[in-house]
This record gives sequence, structure tokens and C-alpha cells, in this order.
Amino acid sequence: MDLAEIRKKAKGKGGEVPAIQGAAATNLAPARLPDEPFELPFEPFELLEPVEPVELPLAAAASPRLVAPAALAAVYDPIAALFEMPAAVDLATEESYLGSLRQGSAQEQTDYRQLLTFSLGSEDYALDIGSIREIIKPREVTDIPRVPEFILGIISLRGIIIPVYDLKQRLKLGKTEISPVSRIIVSQHEERVVGLLVDSITQVVQVPKQKIEPPPAVLSGLDRDMVEGVGRVENRMMILLHLPCVVDAELV
Repeated sequence: MDLAEIRKKAKGKGGEVPAIQGAAATNLAPARLPDEPFELPFEPFELLEPVEPVELPLAAAASPRLVAPAALAAVYDPIAALFEMPAAVDLATEESYLGSLRQGSAQEQTDYRQLLTFSLGSEDYALDIGSIREIIKPREVTDIPRVPEFILGIISLRGIIIPVYDLKQRLKLGKTEISPVSRIIVSQHEERVVGLLVDSITQVVQVPKQKIEPPPAVLSGLDRDMVEGVGRVENRMMILLHLPCVVDAELV
């Protein structure tokens, strides 16, 4: 006799279901559901709208898996993910930071030209600072025969003999009169070293490359060859000289 029959007999007699003890309790078969339909004691729940699954980052799981957003907060720990960062990601060091600063500084310098500006009469001229070896005061020169008029002579600078040009005469602007502010700019182009006598030194400036314009169209011939470009510094126009042509004494 199974448990269902025992319950039916007990209900038919109006009594309670006797307790089953001993070995009989262990040999009873599992209860079967009634054949007739029955109603649930509560209303069936309605499914919510489907939730888009999200993929966990590799730091939060050994292999990617899909979870619901509600469960994501309980599974993903940002602090743990930080310490489980892949080895391929390198944190910034002092060396890498300084390297990036140097690279940015080098990039900034490539966008500018550093120029030495000086005056010839009432006009401002300039030469690239990279071609300037030094600036000295005027000194006695030794005349040499059969040279163009703009070559004043030669001087000895620490054992090196260099010619001195009157830059005004070289550019056909008149003759330079030496004064307490006059200077000789010792310039070098390739193997040629030349001293250029100017009225005075103005300053060293940085000019953006895009603000240096080509020589004006009114210049032609040798005059145009002597000029590399025209720029502006503090609302003043300056003429950038083309040093290779300036120091070439054969161009007259």
C-alpha cells in the first residue's frame, strides 16, 4: 500500500493520517501529482523586457561571458581590474615623461626659426643663428690687394685668417661708419668663414616659419639672390639674408 492510498483511507474515516515509522517509511514510493488540474495559489509572474547582455572585460573574468547589467555591478570590481591590468600596458615613468617633453620641445623648435637681427642704417636684417659662430668688436684689418671694394681686409681670429666684409657695401647700401655699437658677425657657410661688419646688433628672435614670406617680386637678379625672405618681429619688418650668396665674393 502506497502513501496516497493511506491518505485516502484516512480521510474517508474522518481521522488523521497516521505517522509511518520504521522500515515502512523508507520503502514508500514518491508521491504522485493528482491527475485533475489544479490552480496555483498565486498569480503567474510576468517576464520583464529582455535585457541586453554585456560583455565583461578580460580583467573581470578569465574568459569573456555575457551577464545582465544588474549583475555587472556585483561581478565587476574596478579596483581589482586596475591591479589585474594586462602586462602589455606600461605606466608612465619619469624617463618616458621627460622624453615626451623633449620630443614636444623639439617639435616646437622645428616650427620656428631662431634669427639674429641687426641694423644696417635704418633697416633691420637677420641671419639664421645656426650660421653664426661669434660676434666681436671691430678691430684693425690688414688690407689685401685686388679684391672687391666691400672686402675691408683680413683679420686673425685665434689663429684663423678670415676676410671682413662691409655688409652695407656688399648690399649696395652705402659704406659703414664704425661706431661704439658696431660689431663684426663671424658667420660660416660650409668651409667658408667670413666676418660681416654691421652697424649694431639688435636681438635674437624666434619667428614662425609660416610667417617668413619669400622675397618680394620687385627684387631681381643679385638683389633677389641675397634675400631669403621677409618677416615681421614686433610689428617691424626684417629682411632675412641668404648667407651662401652673401659670403660668395665672386657674386658681384
